[in-house]
Amino acid sequence: MAKISSILLISILYLSLLSACGITGSNENKENTMSTATAPSSPYRQIYTPIVDAQTDNALFSFIYLDDDDIPELVVCDMDYGWYSIYTIKEDSPFCLVDSINTVEMTYFKQTGIISSFARWNGGGDEGGYGKSYYQILKNETLTDDSIPLLQFSYNAIYDENGTYTGEGNTEYYYMGENTDETFYQEMLARLKAVEDRETVCLENAFEAEEMPSLSDH
Repeated sequence: MAKISSILLISILYLSLLSACGITGSNENKENTMSTATAPSSPYRQIYTPIVDAQTDNALFSFIYLDDDDIPELVVCDMDYGWYSIYTIKEDSPFCLVDSINTVEMTYFKQTGIISSFARWNGGGDEGGYGKSYYQILKNETLTDDSIPLLQFSYNAIYDENGTYTGEGNTEYYYMGENTDETFYQEMLARLKAVEDRETVCLENAFEAEEMPSLSDH
């Protein structure tokens, strides 16, 4: 009984930390699908459990290795609104690295500390607009939707005075929010190892809350 009480106390303390990371849609009536009786013994799962339990029923999760240590980061995505958050573990407690970035899709580059978000507008594609933002994760800071990307590009289709698509588009490149050229942009991506063959969708191995106990330990 003392052991169970101790675990419950730890869970309550973790839950009290979550509001600082913008978690929304907690479900008080949701059955605890990751109870201490069924969750694996992995310490990562025990620490991440309160975060998973606090999400809506339409949330998806995944484990990724964002930096160069052996601690898996937890990705949380609210599928209703496309909000992504990422957590890691610091001093045996969850720490929010990314707080509610809204994106069509979030990707990461394994063990580089780099994530990217994709956006589109005016229908997207060559006749609309789209862009990609790259962020460098810092262990002592939390990225939000208002954070300035390290690198970014945006494409916008060009229309004539009659509103007809000309078949051309304009691409702008940015470094820390300031205009730059494509050459520097590509050089920086290479330095950061944010290259295409290392890019992985954050939800590639996604699971729902009730599936977590059946996964092998990380």
